[in-house]
Amino acid sequence: MKTQKNNFEVVNKVIMYSFNYEHQFLENIYSNFMAKHLRSKFSNLCIRFGNSQTAFMYLYTELDYENRKLLINHILKNYKG
Repeated sequence: MKTQKNNFEVVNKVIMYSFNYEHQFLENIYSNFMAKHLRSKFSNLCIRFGNSQTAFMYLYTELDYENRKLLINHILKNYKG
C-alpha cells in the first residue's frame, strides 16, 4: 500500500507541475545549449497544441531517458504544489 501511495504522489506531482511550472523551468534544469534547444521545441509544441499543458506532456515524451530523469528529479525536488 505504501508503494501505491508513493507512486500516486510522484505521478500527481508531475501532472500538477505540468500545469504550474516555473517560467524558466527548462533553463533551471538543463545546460544553456540544451535549454535553448528544448525551449524551441516547447514553443513549437505550444503553438501546435494551443496550450502549454499538452505541450509539456509531448515534450516529456520527446526527451531521452537521462533528460527525463533530470526533469522528474527537478520536479520532485522543487515543486511544492
